[in-house]
Amino acid sequence: MAGKGRPYKVLEQSTANLTKQQQEAKFNAEILASDGYKILQNSPPNRLSGVAKAEWKRIVPDLKNLPVRAVDRAMVEQYCFWYSQFADLSKRLETVDDIDDRMKILGTLDKVSKNIRSAASEIGLTVDSRMRMNVPKKEDKPKTLADKLGF
Repeated sequence: MAGKGRPYKVLEQSTANLTKQQQEAKFNAEILASDGYKILQNSPPNRLSGVAKAEWKRIVPDLKNLPVRAVDRAMVEQYCFWYSQFADLSKRLETVDDIDDRMKILGTLDKVSKNIRSAASEIGLTVDSRMRMNVPKKEDKPKTLADKLGF
């Protein structure tokens, strides 16, 4: 997530003093972000494997309740791909008896798990990411110069 800048705050959560023109621009951007794009398709892309397609079909109905749209398809595909890799590696781990091979698979599973968590967080599949989308942050601002300087 490095290099993405500060997270976007929706207009109603913003504490900045915005002009009416800035407020209107922000409101219009929010409308476009949630309603101005095509809905994510129900059918999974053909290039996904069986497990990834099943995961697509499982999550897309719920993603339609979030501001995930067709332009976000690559991120949803990425999540489904990594999920299928996780399932495949988990099955393979059950059949391997050699400790060195098991450790290699476990190391790969760890990396795949991190990719799943990252992609899931980006598209709102974690509790934390949904909370950030829906719960306004309260920021306590110091009221006086003494408070700002810590006196």
